[in-house]
Amino acid sequence: MSANPTEVLLTPYPLGDLRLKNRLVMAPLTRTRAENRGKLPNELMVEYYAQRAGAGLIITEGTFVSEQGQGWYGAPGIYSAEQAVGWRRVTDAVHSAGGVIFVQLWHQGSVSHRSLYDNGRLPLGPSAVNPEQLIHIKGGTVMSETPREMSLPDIKRAVEDFRQAAKVARDAGFDGVQIQGGFVYLFQQFLHEITNRRTDLYGGPVENRARLLFEALEAVLEVWPSNRVGVKAGPMMNEHGVFRATDETIRTSEYVYRKMSGYNLSHLLLMRQMADLTGSPIEHMSGDAVVYYFRDLYPGTLILNVGINAAHGARLVSEEAGDLIAFGRDYIANPDLAERIRLDAPLNASRPEFFYGNSATGYTDYPILSQFNQETSGKHAARLIATNSREADQHAG
Repeated sequence: MSANPTEVLLTPYPLGDLRLKNRLVMAPLTRTRAENRGKLPNELMVEYYAQRAGAGLIITEGTFVSEQGQGWYGAPGIYSAEQAVGWRRVTDAVHSAGGVIFVQLWHQGSVSHRSLYDNGRLPLGPSAVNPEQLIHIKGGTVMSETPREMSLPDIKRAVEDFRQAAKVARDAGFDGVQIQGGFVYLFQQFLHEITNRRTDLYGGPVENRARLLFEALEAVLEVWPSNRVGVKAGPMMNEHGVFRATDETIRTSEYVYRKMSGYNLSHLLLMRQMADLTGSPIEHMSGDAVVYYFRDLYPGTLILNVGINAAHGARLVSEEAGDLIAFGRDYIANPDLAERIRLDAPLNASRPEFFYGNSATGYTDYPILSQFNQETSGKHAARLIATNSREADQHAG
């Protein structure tokens, strides 16, 4: 019998001074189970993350670094003492189950809506440019609006928010933090020349557009050692609204990755494409091309994400194109994903209609293998009883 081709994913991995039991990462996944005024983690979230502690590393859902940083109804925060208490229950449960957990620090910038703020103020962005994104608010979605351009004090406040969130994360017992530095959120808004039309030290050349990201990173590094801090960054956006790749996109990400190489970070998380890039200036980065390209630019730990199954991930790790593989939907539907990969067992199908919500349905109710096997055994036993009964009836006749 041939060896399990995905076995490389189950090998331990040294992540800085942490030893991960495997190379599987639970990707950051917004699930909106914190639908409460304080944006507090709750007992449902404790159960959800503890169920998935078989991952080598859990990265939490995006977690707001401040009230100003919010932009998605039902997502949690990590800036208050009360939130720290809630997250401490999560981290304690994950650690008790043998897991390692980082929190993703998140500021949505202009991808937000005034209805999410108590005083109805506008969201903030690098410039007064509508990002043209759907925003999840209470009761549904609305289109984004034109934000207020951030002043220099606003920018300084955002940096301080990341420092404060890093402290709360430390107090809450997390093993490390990941800065959400990409996709369509605050730092990408500064990096993207369409959303950033500033002419000061935070606009214009890439060194200026990247300034806020590195100022926030260095603020976090005043709280955490570098080998406990990761960053999610890269060229991939959602290709909706104004977040479309341009001729500057790859050059901007190259700058970020090269500069990140000097920080001895825990990791960078790189997304593959989430949208059709046909006709895009970065069409040549489709598929795994973006992975191989940025692997050459960054010598540290690289986590790969989006559109990767276990076999594909194992191949990328074996080729040293990446070090860890982050699974999203597979971890939503399979709390015991590592065990299923080890046994080459079938996966539960995810239920997208419950990705967002406020209940256990589609959240903590996915069966693990032992439950699946018990149900299957029960059905098999019932079939045997029925068959034996029919045979007995035939013999009796």
